[in-house]
Amino acid sequence: MKAQFPFWLSLVVIFTAVLGRAAETNVEINPELKGAWVVPDGPWDGRTVLLFHGMASDMNDVGGSLKRLADGLAARGIASLRINFRGEGDVMRTNLESTFTTRLEDAAAAIGFVHKQSGVDLHRIGVMGFSLGASTAIECGARHPDWFRTMAVWSSPSGDQFAQMTASVTAQKALRDGEATEDIPGWKKLTTKRAFYESFRGIDLDRSLAKYPGAFLSVRGAEDYLSQHEAEFMRTAPGRPAEAVIIAGASHIFNVFQPELGQAERVHAVTVAWFERTL
Repeated sequence: MKAQFPFWLSLVVIFTAVLGRAAETNVEINPELKGAWVVPDGPWDGRTVLLFHGMASDMNDVGGSLKRLADGLAARGIASLRINFRGEGDVMRTNLESTFTTRLEDAAAAIGFVHKQSGVDLHRIGVMGFSLGASTAIECGARHPDWFRTMAVWSSPSGDQFAQMTASVTAQKALRDGEATEDIPGWKKLTTKRAFYESFRGIDLDRSLAKYPGAFLSVRGAEDYLSQHEAEFMRTAPGRPAEAVIIAGASHIFNVFQPELGQAERVHAVTVAWFERTL
């Protein structure tokens, strides 16, 4: 497990600022699924990464984390596609209408879109997922082991997802009554439905990761409310390299609203460097 942040990775941040930006295009993957396709302005050798946002967020994710990651990847010559998962995909949405099943369907549509884009190297596609986006990435990697050469996950859940997702009072109420609303401090009032929770039955991310053959990176804040599971992930992941980075003092969202702490910047630098090395 790697917890240090080497000096050479900090150079990624500096060089990214120097190398310029990218062309971002809003795209319609299908009538209900929208996204942002980002291609480097400079030389591009076909390397591409799909970016999956967290629960009840949107394609830019908390504090614009995924948009900044897309810019950082483009500055290093890597294209990306990020999507607004159906039934989510709007940071202001308070009524969650997605399920894990619809997420997997949207991910399949997204990679289908990428495969049709001129210049994409089909053998050099990666995926990155944040929180529930990490669950989505791992499950896709298990069901479609030929999709991704490399994967990075931020603040990933682990283990039996039905048990984890239904442990709260809100989830139990939704299972019993059909839906439930929770006022989440510092975020928003969110309504979830029985179908959302039921869609996690049979999903075990440890078993799924064991079926994914590619390179694997897990990044987590030391203060994440989800338990550190990186040691188990490293034992489970069959692909190589398989690495983990724990960011000291960082929360589930890597203190993105406190940029002066530098944790979000570290996550971005580590992740861009990972895809440069493994794609």
